[in-house]
Amino acid sequence: MDNIKVWNSQSADWQKNLLYPNENLFIQWIKKIAKKSDKILDQGTGVGQYAFSVYRQGFQNVVGMDFSSELLEQANENAKKLGYKIKFVKGDIRKMPFKDSEFKIIISGGIVEHVPETETTIGELSRVLKNQGWLLIHVPYKYSLFTLLKKTQQFLGIWKCGYEKSFSKKYFKKLLNKNKFQIKDFSINRLKPGKHKILGGIFSLIDFPLYHIGIGGHHMSFLCKKLD
Repeated sequence: MDNIKVWNSQSADWQKNLLYPNENLFIQWIKKIAKKSDKILDQGTGVGQYAFSVYRQGFQNVVGMDFSSELLEQANENAKKLGYKIKFVKGDIRKMPFKDSEFKIIISGGIVEHVPETETTIGELSRVLKNQGWLLIHVPYKYSLFTLLKKTQQFLGIWKCGYEKSFSKKYFKKLLNKNKFQIKDFSINRLKPGKHKILGGIFSLIDFPLYHIGIGGHHMSFLCKKLD
């Protein structure tokens, strides 16, 4: 319940930016790999941002899943306002309410790090994805200034994003491979200022040289194909 309250409290910010820009990495990947008829899952859809952004590109067989009834209600209201016909479903990422091999593409944007059962969640992604299907996933990078800042905030009791893990590239790659995912593309994005422009700007400047020697950045993004 506490975790649901944490994410419900974030919705006001998400509502301000319902559609990601076309240069968003996941949108770029989707446009390269997907057919218009492909069934796409937006795992942890929140108020529907990735679902709407993909739908806008012409991929209209989209399902959004979230564990919060409140967020799903907002997502449905947003879909009506936009005129988008998207199905939103309540579900837990550790045991998703879908049959085996139901989706051709899954978007998991900063989701699996928010539960302790990482192996279970990656296994579920593999289960509901078709063979030769695509997983687009991003998670926090462990060896970064962002992780240090996060742990400091968690220690001080001022962290606002609930339970969250970070991962090394080596560990997460091994976990993906174990679940039949072959990595086709990879990227680590830069640390951005966020809400606190001055302090965030300072940290972004500090992160710049660290990023270029492999110990900086924020999220690791993986484009993966599921093997037979």
